[in-house]
Amino acid sequence: MLRYYEKTLIPFLLALTLLLFSCNTSTNSGGSNFVAEDSPVAEQTENQAEQPEQPGTESHPENAAAVLDSFYTQTGDSQEALAALEEAGIDSMDDESRLVYAVLLRDQGRLDESRKELQSLVDKDSGNAEAWYNLALLEYAAGNDEARDTALDSAVSADKTMADAYAFRGNLALGESDWDKAEVNLKKALEIKSDSVESLTGLAWVMAKTERLDGALPLLDKAVEIDPEFVYARVDRSRVNVALRNYNDAEKDLSFAISREPDVQWHYLDRARIRLRYFQDYEGALEDLNNVERLDPDNFFAMVYLAGLHDDLRHFKLAEKYYQRVVDLRSDYIWAYMPLGKFAWMEGRFEEASMWFLKAASEDSEDFRFSLMAGLALLRSGNSIEADKIFSETLRRFDRGESAYEVVRFCAERNSDYYAVNALNKEQNEALGERLWFYLGAIYEYEKNEIGAVAVYTRIADLKGEMEYDLAWAALNGMDG
Repeated sequence: MLRYYEKTLIPFLLALTLLLFSCNTSTNSGGSNFVAEDSPVAEQTENQAEQPEQPGTESHPENAAAVLDSFYTQTGDSQEALAALEEAGIDSMDDESRLVYAVLLRDQGRLDESRKELQSLVDKDSGNAEAWYNLALLEYAAGNDEARDTALDSAVSADKTMADAYAFRGNLALGESDWDKAEVNLKKALEIKSDSVESLTGLAWVMAKTERLDGALPLLDKAVEIDPEFVYARVDRSRVNVALRNYNDAEKDLSFAISREPDVQWHYLDRARIRLRYFQDYEGALEDLNNVERLDPDNFFAMVYLAGLHDDLRHFKLAEKYYQRVVDLRSDYIWAYMPLGKFAWMEGRFEEASMWFLKAASEDSEDFRFSLMAGLALLRSGNSIEADKIFSETLRRFDRGESAYEVVRFCAERNSDYYAVNALNKEQNEALGERLWFYLGAIYEYEKNEIGAVAVYTRIADLKGEMEYDLAWAALNGMDG
């Protein structure tokens, strides 16, 4: 939320100063010093000088308001406005102009100079809430937390109706996950300024983080109603709606965000998650994820989702490419180990497959299939001694007569399949039984029993959602289908 203050503070203060000057054009003798010689205002002043003075009027020199109007309001160029003010002479500025000057200095990264100007203003008038508030923003930009908080407290003490100061406090507390402090200050900001979309979205975030989703949603609805174009209220509302299982509404808000900010990768990523998890819209999710990759080829989360999506669709070559990129970005991403072992097996790179399956087994010792696949991969790579050690260790995890026991024993002994087939035919857990059939097929294939291997693979190849089914499908169809 702090990004909002950085984006809107300068236009606000400049507009405020223009308003103050329009109501009070001073006869300050130094006022004419604010006119740059080559500015449109200077040209206008020269033209006016040629006109006869009207009776009953008083001619006043132009002031900072004219400079700001010429160089900022018309162009939006704070650097040009700053240069114009400095050329006109900063010593003769009044307090309002000096405040704007300090803000412009900060906007250009000249923090020490800005601090000096703001400090002189609060030294002169300790009740200058705007100066204190801007000093707090400056110290925030400089990373001086203690000075920031002191200045912010002074701003609130000087003006207890300053909604922006309470909102700033609240958003700082949000950044520190201090939900209680954030809630108190954001509610205070809304008491003063009930239509602040930034405070509404900040308070909604507090509600969401403290599991009060039903309270968060109306706040975000109000924020969107007040400012339909405020994208981040839409994004936050989409996340709350996901938590409340309002998936259609969540997707609509993200589609709106994408329409307004088509180059923000995270909008696409959030929408892809919804499309994948809740709608099984693979085509829409793939389009979103491709956009994320286009905007940021190294977006780790997009790589993970693209890898999983192509894996689910049995686009194994593409899935392997993305999983490899995942581990290149983060070698400790353990959920990539099994798929990479699976793909290496499919392509006959059995030594590499054993490495990935052993890595997966070391991370998840509860899933015996990783160890079993590592053993089978070692067997296929010609290392039967190490393979048999793994089979022996895996066998000790089961009781004699269990389906898994009989299947692993068949892998270890590689002779009669009678007990394994009999156990599988009696297995009550259908999902477990179907997965275990693959290991018989793998031994049949190793022993050149092509008819047996094809029969087993055909049995399970059309099933989905498990490693063994994918391996059987690839054995019949190849990685490319």
